[in-house]
Amino acid sequence: MKELRETQGATPEKTGGRLRTSLILSILAAALAASPAHATLGGDGESVVDDQFALHAIASIDTRPEYTDYKLATPDGVIVHEFVDPAGRVFEVTWSATGRRPNMRQILGRYIERFNGEKDGGLPAGRHASVADADLEIHSRAADQEFSGSAHIPALTPEAARQALRVAEEAQ
Repeated sequence: MKELRETQGATPEKTGGRLRTSLILSILAAALAASPAHATLGGDGESVVDDQFALHAIASIDTRPEYTDYKLATPDGVIVHEFVDPAGRVFEVTWSATGRRPNMRQILGRYIERFNGEKDGGLPAGRHASVADADLEIHSRAADQEFSGSAHIPALTPEAARQALRVAEEAQ
């Protein structure tokens, strides 16, 4: 079983050469991979580790009875949250970034075509856009080089998690 390493609070001074070694290994693993990792929306919780390495992210984990929130933070300021239900499925992802849109293929996995829009060339970089179907909801915002959004699969979202996330959103 893969192991997600919680690296919150780690600094180069605390980790010594491990950070550099980890980065080199991550780059090599990405270069040698036969196919891209698709942890992501609808994937299993183990695949969060793939995202951590692919995004070169530092992870922190917040475990609650309703879900586990894996927060992945990249050195260039991309923040991705992957919410995993007690059965181990990623039912929701959120992202925020400045300067460039994060790697949406890595975040959305097999749902990337729905995000890109198969016929219209994808969501424009300078506006708000949504996909709201019975099986998938994606909301993406982009303005002044600020990118954010969320995507979830309603059928996979546990009711208890839906309520807990709604309360957390209202508190912000």
